[in-house]
Amino acid sequence: MKRALVALLLALPAHAREAELDGRISVRGLYSRDTAGGPAVGMSFLETDARAERLTDGGLRLVLDATFLLDITEANERRFGRTESLDQVRQLYAEQPDLLHGLDVSLGRKLVLEAGHGWVDGVDLALRFDERRATLGAYGGLSPDRFDYALTTDYQAAGVYGTLHREGFDGALAFNTVLFQGALDRQWAFNRLHYRIAPGLFVASYLVVDFIEMPAVTTLLASVDYTPVPPLNISLNFSRYAVEQYRNTTIYHDVVEPNQALLIGDEVLDLVYNRVRLSASVRFWGHYYHYQTVELKARTQDDREAWLYTLGVRDEDFLGFGTLVDLSASFRNNFQSDSYLVALNVDHDLGGAFSVEGRAIWYDGRTIGRTTDRGRIFDEAQRIVLVGGALYWRPLKAHQFDVDYDGVLETELQDVRNEDSLFIHTFMGRYSLLF
Repeated sequence: MKRALVALLLALPAHAREAELDGRISVRGLYSRDTAGGPAVGMSFLETDARAERLTDGGLRLVLDATFLLDITEANERRFGRTESLDQVRQLYAEQPDLLHGLDVSLGRKLVLEAGHGWVDGVDLALRFDERRATLGAYGGLSPDRFDYALTTDYQAAGVYGTLHREGFDGALAFNTVLFQGALDRQWAFNRLHYRIAPGLFVASYLVVDFIEMPAVTTLLASVDYTPVPPLNISLNFSRYAVEQYRNTTIYHDVVEPNQALLIGDEVLDLVYNRVRLSASVRFWGHYYHYQTVELKARTQDDREAWLYTLGVRDEDFLGFGTLVDLSASFRNNFQSDSYLVALNVDHDLGGAFSVEGRAIWYDGRTIGRTTDRGRIFDEAQRIVLVGGALYWRPLKAHQFDVDYDGVLETELQDVRNEDSLFIHTFMGRYSLLF
C-alpha cells in the first residue's frame, strides 16, 4: 500500500512535482527504555500528508492524508500498550474543480468537513455559486471501517450539506446517515457557525445532534470571544460531549470503557460531559503575555463535578535574546482525583536553519478520591517529573531533521509502605521531505 502511494506521487511529471505539490513525507524513529528492566521499545513511522494542485489544465487535484506504522520490536508493555503495524489512509481522493458550471467532483476516500466529518469511500459533489461564497453538496458510497480504516462493504454512508460565507459570517449545515449491513446505524445533523457581531466581538458554535432512539446533542462547542481593547481578550466557552449513538454496538470494542457505552442493545446509558470555561489574557510591555483560565465540568455518569484553574505568563523576548519562555501552573479537582502541574517551555531560534526547544513539567496527582472506600485504605498517588528538549534543523527548504528527547521520572505510591520509582528515557529522530 505505502509503496504504491509514494510511487504515485513520485511518478508525476517533474514540473508538476516542483510547482504543484504541497505536503510532506516523514520518517520517524522512536526508542524508549526504562530503569526497571522493562523491554526496550523501538518503533518507526512513515507519515504522509500531500496535496497536488492543477495536475491538468483543468485544475485536477490529488489529496493524500495517511500514516503508516511499523512496529520493529512487537513489544507490548505499559508505556505504549499494544502496538501493531498498520496502514491508515484517512484520505485519498482526486478532485476535479469546476467540472461543469461550478460543480466540483471528488472521487475516492474523503472526510467531508463541511458535513461534520462525514467519511466516505465514494463520490462527493459540491456545487459552488455566488462567486464561490455558497455551496450545496452531497456525498455517498461505502464508509471505511472505524477500527482499521479498511475498505469494507459493511458500512454505507450518504449526506447532504450547504455552506454560506459572507463578510463576518461563515456557516455550514448538514445531515448524514450511516448504514451497517443495510440497516440504519447512525444519523446525525451538523451545524457550524462563526459570526462577527461587532469589531472585536465574535460568536462561534459547532453542533452535532444524533438521532437513534431520540434526538440527543452529542457535541456542542459554543464560544463568545471579546477584545474590548487590543491588549485584552476575554472568552467564554461552553462544551457538551457524549458518545455518539450507534445501533452496531461492536463499534465500542476497544474504543470506550464498558461502563461508558452510550447504547448497549436497546438500553441507552446517559453519559454526558458538560464544561464551562472562562479565559482572559492581556499583553503588556510589548512582549509579555499573561493568561488565566477557570473551568467547571460535570458528568451525568455519577453526578460528579470538577474544576480546573490555570494561570501563566509568557515572555516572547526573554532578556532581549528573542527567546520565548512560557511558565504556567494548573490546579485540578478532576471528579475523583486532585492534581497540580507546573510547566516551563522555552523556544529559541538560533538563526538560519536551527531552532531549539526545552521543556520541564512537574506533576503531582492523587488517583483515587479520599472519600471512597479504597481511598480510606490506600494513599494512592503519582508524581511525575518530565525534562525534555528538541533540536530542529532545516538545512534546505525541502529537508528537515528533528531530534527529540524526553526523560520521565514516575513515582507511584500504592500505599504508605510501598514506593516504586521508574525513570523512562525516550529518544526520537525524524526526517521530513517537504515539497
